[in-house]
Amino acid sequence: MARVLPPLDEKGLAGQTRVALGEEPAELVVRGARVVNVFSEQVEPPGALAVARGRVVSLGPELPGWVGAGTRVVEAEGLFLLPGLIDAHTHLDSIFTLRQYARFALASGNTTAISECAMMAGAWGARGVEAMLEEAALQPMRLFWTAPPLVPPFPRLETSACLPYADFARLLERPDFVGTGEAYWPAVTDGDPRIGRRFALAQALAKTQEGHAAGARGERLMAYAAAGVNSCHESITADDALERLRLGMAVQVRQGFVRREMEAVVPGIKDLPDTRLVSLVTDLADPAEMLERGVMNPLLAKAVELGVPPARAVAWCSLNPASHFGLERLGALAPGWVADMALVEDLQGFRARAVFLAGREAARDGRLLDDLAEHRYPAAARQTMQCPPLKPEDFRVPAAGSEAQVRVAAFAGDTITKEARATLPVVEGSLPPDPGQDVQKLAHVNRHTKELALSVGFISGWGLRQGALATTLEWDTNNLIILGASDADMAVAGNRSRELGGGIVLAAGGEIKAELPFPLAGVISPLAMEEIVERMRALEKGLRELGCGLARPLLTIQTICFTGLPFLRLTDKGLVDVRRRQFVEVVL
Repeated sequence: MARVLPPLDEKGLAGQTRVALGEEPAELVVRGARVVNVFSEQVEPPGALAVARGRVVSLGPELPGWVGAGTRVVEAEGLFLLPGLIDAHTHLDSIFTLRQYARFALASGNTTAISECAMMAGAWGARGVEAMLEEAALQPMRLFWTAPPLVPPFPRLETSACLPYADFARLLERPDFVGTGEAYWPAVTDGDPRIGRRFALAQALAKTQEGHAAGARGERLMAYAAAGVNSCHESITADDALERLRLGMAVQVRQGFVRREMEAVVPGIKDLPDTRLVSLVTDLADPAEMLERGVMNPLLAKAVELGVPPARAVAWCSLNPASHFGLERLGALAPGWVADMALVEDLQGFRARAVFLAGREAARDGRLLDDLAEHRYPAAARQTMQCPPLKPEDFRVPAAGSEAQVRVAAFAGDTITKEARATLPVVEGSLPPDPGQDVQKLAHVNRHTKELALSVGFISGWGLRQGALATTLEWDTNNLIILGASDADMAVAGNRSRELGGGIVLAAGGEIKAELPFPLAGVISPLAMEEIVERMRALEKGLRELGCGLARPLLTIQTICFTGLPFLRLTDKGLVDVRRRQFVEVVL
């Protein structure tokens, strides 16, 4: 079990009993609240709840001895009292700082999160993860982590910063690390030599093994589970979820920035007799939605809209994830359990009126009551872009004759590519992009070496008529990725991203049109969440003006070279057929 509060000594335990009996005053009494009971999946009638030493001691009819001179009394007046909400699978190691996340997550009732850290590990290795953990220690909300077992996912095919076994083990042995991070199932079934040792350590430490079983079914899913993997957040249909539940795997249904699958999955599982293995997760909350509605609140509202009884939906966002990760006495409101809780207006929108951490009020009406400490990352965090400046000629694709046929990674949705072909004219011995055919050029630059190391290929589906987009936010290697309709603008955008220490940059006609800097290891912005959202909207607007027709281009650019999804991906080492895990030629 992962300890959430320090253990009580004999005196403390005896004191809890006396408060529960009404023989001593409580520290906090909440009157007139309708407690959402996640054990019985019922909403209790209005009553009182008493807290002492950070823990619930009793609930129901109020005892006269609970209120003393130092007792804080909160009049709930029929509001609903939930256990603090828990996001069981998210990625807090990119885009925004943990301080900015806590501003909106904790204020909306999200008292705990369990996050991956593979993005930071791929960007800056263990040094980056440890710098981020220093920031985590300053946050009032509870943050737990999973140690990434595969950094980079496919070292033969791609380059990133690395997380050797010694660094992985040091992280996993920490009490705030509750398991191994998501491991792509082909690495497990293909026998990646890194997996066995890391999984064995997780089992020796009695920690979870988080999964990523997209597309795995039947015997492959069985083999994946046999290796000890006990969760998956990749169910895209109810049948996917049911197959995993039958194998005893925790099913984490996504609804966030990356994917929204509740409508497809929840109706098929909501009426099962036992849903203790079901959780709702963001897989990274949408920053714009976070500003307006909070983190887990929109997921709860969606679940109720889809017909899930409110108390069951709350259990999916509190008790179930806490049980999965072994978070000691967290995720419910019952005697002896940690008094993390939120008073909400109703069980439809779940807007938090007050949020408590271990019985202490932390937020009221959507605002934190205390200022959050600002963490200063070391200077080295802003110096992770090691690649040299770029020139337009760096993006040349040599070819002979008057025209040549090329392989093209054609986008068939937000994140999936398929292989296509295009015939391009040869200009001065090189193949330029061809916006008329909706064929742009794509470059993948290894940012970890001072010698220029890159590969160049072609993509389609972006509709970009001119300009270029560069980013260092790219699952999971976080190199410098540049796509564009002109080599000159690709150099402008790429160099600006490099100058910023990382970030997303849109350029056209030799000018910078919009940018979002990520100077912290090339993946995190120190800006306020409001400004991050504003700059993301400016980038999207600029892309639309240049012809981009993608619904979510800032998500798509993160996945454009991601080898964890099919089918054709460009890494810093070349063009890869992901299904066969082989390099293929760009020019046919």
